[in-house]
Amino acid sequence: MPEARVLQLSQLTRPAVGVGGLLPRKVLVRRSVFAFVLLLLLGLAKHVVASREIGPNPLSALPGGRSVNVGLDIGGAPTDYDLQTLAESYQVDGDINLGGASVAEQVTTASLHLAYLRLAVTAGDAPTMVQLNVMAEFLRSHTSQSRSVYLHDDVGGGRAVATAEMLLLLRGESWSAVSKGVTVAEQRSLTASQLRSIQQLIKALSHQGLHSSASNPYTAAQVEPW
Repeated sequence: MPEARVLQLSQLTRPAVGVGGLLPRKVLVRRSVFAFVLLLLLGLAKHVVASREIGPNPLSALPGGRSVNVGLDIGGAPTDYDLQTLAESYQVDGDINLGGASVAEQVTTASLHLAYLRLAVTAGDAPTMVQLNVMAEFLRSHTSQSRSVYLHDDVGGGRAVATAEMLLLLRGESWSAVSKGVTVAEQRSLTASQLRSIQQLIKALSHQGLHSSASNPYTAAQVEPW
């Protein structure tokens, strides 16, 4: 009798989970497929929501907009929405305006906590040596830790293109490397005056510390890494 009681007690306390607690293989497969599909749908929904919040590529949506180099993007005058999406999607931390004065742009950059710099460059011309030095210092301050600066004129034309090329040269890059990134449309947007200024800067940088022509406005140019 005692042995029978022990046997009955062990049977009553055994968990009723089936043999080994394992589910049939078909059930496991169905559940795995369901979990995978659910994760896929959640990922797709997240992508759709993000695209609705950010919208189309904010840089390519701007006239002449493109990334010139790590830390430097160029294009035309941005709207308030453009500045917001650039800050969110491209980690833009600074805004350089080569075109006309814009109170709205100043207000927007301030509200987004973006640094703002306006250096007026006449349409068809290139920046002066003083302006290039100021921009190089601005870039040094706002391109660390994967941040970037958006440089623009009114229409995303020759002023922005020439300035970007000259800043890359001032950074220490060779003309052959800089020119490879220039599109046909950008090359055509450059005026004779801007092309001459670029060549003068190239010549001045190649003669650093040596006697250079007094007629070259970029004679004092030195490599300014940023």
